[in-house]
Amino acid sequence: MGNDYIEAARIFHEVTKHSYTSVRSSPHFLDWDIKPLPYKIYPGAASVALPRDLNLSSTPTLAALSSYVPADFSAPIDTPALTRILFCADGLTRHKRVGADDYHFRAAPSAGALYPIEIYVAASDVDVLENGLYHFSPADLRMTGLRRGDWRSYIAEAAAQRPSIRHASVVIALSAIYWRSEWKYRARAYRYCYWDAGTLLANLLAAAAAEEISAEVITAFEDPALEKLLGIDGEREGMIALVALGRSDQPATPSPQIEPLTLESIPLSAKDEVYQDRVKMHRESRLVTADEVAMVSAAKLESAPSESPPSANALHLETITSEESAGLGETILRRGSSRAFAQQAITAEELATILAASSVHPQADFPALTEIYLIVNAAEGLEPGAYYYNRDGRAFELLKAGNFRGEAGYLCLEQPLGMDCSALVVYMADLERALHALGNRGYGYAHLEAGILGGRAYLAAYSLGRGATGLTFYDDDTTKFFEPHAAGKSPLWMVALGIPRSRMKS
Repeated sequence: MGNDYIEAARIFHEVTKHSYTSVRSSPHFLDWDIKPLPYKIYPGAASVALPRDLNLSSTPTLAALSSYVPADFSAPIDTPALTRILFCADGLTRHKRVGADDYHFRAAPSAGALYPIEIYVAASDVDVLENGLYHFSPADLRMTGLRRGDWRSYIAEAAAQRPSIRHASVVIALSAIYWRSEWKYRARAYRYCYWDAGTLLANLLAAAAAEEISAEVITAFEDPALEKLLGIDGEREGMIALVALGRSDQPATPSPQIEPLTLESIPLSAKDEVYQDRVKMHRESRLVTADEVAMVSAAKLESAPSESPPSANALHLETITSEESAGLGETILRRGSSRAFAQQAITAEELATILAASSVHPQADFPALTEIYLIVNAAEGLEPGAYYYNRDGRAFELLKAGNFRGEAGYLCLEQPLGMDCSALVVYMADLERALHALGNRGYGYAHLEAGILGGRAYLAAYSLGRGATGLTFYDDDTTKFFEPHAAGKSPLWMVALGIPRSRMKS
């Protein structure tokens, strides 16, 4: 029925909720024999090796997170800079062997370390790199050639003639291979794919800023046109977002005649399962015509009560200077996902710094949809309790005081991480407001923004020597905990912040 049929998103959200009962009444057993490959491989295609002497940026992470580079002041993009941006977004940072299995860890966090997001690169003005469409392979730091030519005009036409695309040096396209995440998380994986795209974008945008290269996220486009360009089916692998990188002095030329992409990729597993709830949700959120793209691009949100100025008793806390954070390259190589916290306090200044650095809305074509709530378990200088964080005013508003470690642990599916962390950050949104303005597309946008903000919180925390991990949750119970302030809002993602237990032992 299309993007305007918002009942599709309502139904999907309801059937994919977690509750105390649903988690226990619907057990899911992982079939390790069909676990999907973590990489998309084109065995018959030629590829280009990217530079391996990365020399990652030493720009303070907090500065990279808070920087915005206007397109007119963007530095040119050469191959080493492009490689650093791609590596920081999705590069292979380390691997670990556990029993008979190899675990490959990448630059950005991913739910279950399943990495469903693929990166395609349309290069048009990158020194020695031939103009063309490529697929980025994080496993071996190579780019597989898919199509020759300048594809900016084609992509811009599919995206309502977005000026940043027509003038970009590089356009990056992100897609999701849903089965990678569905293997573990079933239909709810659709949400997780947007989180994962968001954390990847958080890294990518910070890396671009560190290179003094402009970056704009674009999410309104004609899905079929881009699916045809990338050679994806739109159901098992679907579009998520575009990123216009840099500004080129070379005008976009008419794109070549598009032909079907005949390159075959290796099957991810012996078989995959199709979760119809996820398939329906994605179908009903695709934009098919130029008119649909124009309507979503021009949509305006109704104002929300929580966008008002902070209340009179709101706390404005001191923040740490950018220079006190580790360099971006060091942070990305250091980043992991904490598996246990020490029930120790971070400082209120550290928490305020993490939220201030991570909550700025990215340069993007979609509006700010996400609101931030948190449970503070232990932060020196801040009373334990439940808070609302005003993104615009950078202020903490106390909703209720008290020790809520038990509640925090329960809400994130009874995981000790929520109970033991210093603060549990909860990203929420009024989904009805988003759907009425943006259609079903707004559902993905809200989760994508939560992923970006949460991904930035990861980077900010690790740059200060702290830890972070992403968590899922009991949906309705989380809303109830933060009521009445959070009435009508839905949790999108949680990120726990604190001091990793292993660090305390070392």
